[in-house]
Order: sequence, then C-alpha cells, then structure tokens
Amino acid sequence: MPDRLGYGRTGGRAAGFAVNANSLAKLLSAVGAERALVVGHSWAGGVALEMALDFPRLVAGVGLFASVSPWEPPGTLDRLLARPLVGTSMVVVTLSTAGRLLSWRPGRAFAGWRLRGQPAEQLSELAGSWRRRSTWRSFAVEQQALVHELPALGPRLPSIGVPTVVVVGSIDRVVPASTGRQLAANIPGAALEVVPGGGHLLPQLQPGTVATAVRRLAARSF
Repeated sequence: MPDRLGYGRTGGRAAGFAVNANSLAKLLSAVGAERALVVGHSWAGGVALEMALDFPRLVAGVGLFASVSPWEPPGTLDRLLARPLVGTSMVVVTLSTAGRLLSWRPGRAFAGWRLRGQPAEQLSELAGSWRRRSTWRSFAVEQQALVHELPALGPRLPSIGVPTVVVVGSIDRVVPASTGRQLAANIPGAALEVVPGGGHLLPQLQPGTVATAVRRLAARSF
C-alpha cells in the first residue's frame, strides 16, 4: 500500500491531488492491475476522487473514509496555512509544537481524548514524524492543494460512475458527519455509512468497520 508522495516509504516531493492520482495510476500500470478499488482516508479521499475522475478505466470503486470534500469551504485557518510564506511558517510552528506536546505524557493523554481513544504508541510515532522538516514541507504543500485544488472537483463529482461508499464518524471533530452526507449526496448512487461514536481516525480505531465497508464495496464493484 503506497504512502502519499512526500511521506513514508514512498518519499519524493509532496504534491496535490492530481499529481498523487497520476502517481497511483502509474503504480497500477507497473504492477499490471487493470482495475482497483481506490480507498482514501481524510486528505487522501481527495486523491481517490481525483483518481475516479481522471482515470475512470482504472477505478472499480471508491471508498471515502472521513474524507475531505470539495463542498466544504476551507476555514480561516486552512486558508492561512495555505499561504506560501505565512502559512509555511505557521505549519512549522504548529507541527513542531504539537510534536513536542505529544512527546509529553499528559499531552498524549489529552490528544487521545480529543481523538477518541487514539493509542499512546501511535501518538508517540506521530510526535516523531511531526518534528521532521520533510513532514512540514509535505503538510504545507498539501494544505495549498486543499484550498486551491479541491474545490474544482465539486462540479465534476456527478460524473463519477463507479460504486462509491462514504463512511463518516458521528463525532468526527475534523471532518463533520454533515460533510460526508453532502459528499455522498453529490456522487450518483453513493452509499453513506455513519459510524456511531466514530471519530476521525476510523482506520486506526475502527479497523473492522472499515474492512467490512471495503468488502461490501468490493462485492458491488467486481
């Protein structure tokens, strides 16, 4: 499973939704996959949408878990973080400070409560990654894509013609359930699933629910 450009084992330079989608299309071609389910969580949901729109012959179905949506206007903080100089400086300060707080046990406890039970060991891993310069650069680039690229996908969503599932947590504080409902309403035939008591980190905290939704999607797609 690939990381996004600029992260993890994939490495390289971070990019927006379209470039990430193009990278995935090349990966599918390289491994000889004719069609695939494309599943994205949070920001990567935008990549899944871009894949379905730009490479429809490669996409058998789309899974969107706590996904960003072109119908959700960027907030003031999002717009500030997307500004080339001011935003990048804010990203550095925000992520480095958050990384230090997560290195502190009370800080991890508070974050775990805010994120509805995120395990302490995963928060420790986040603390390390958020203090790296490569993460700062990648986050800043993706924040700009969130503000400048994502809205353009909105008018194109009705052209998605593959089975789609939108899964949202009922108490998600990052991407509200209302955002997921609106996203599903703008994709023809999309199924909406609301996870009672689910927060934003569905793959980490509700893996069984995510896996079941993907299996149902696969049954509709192949």
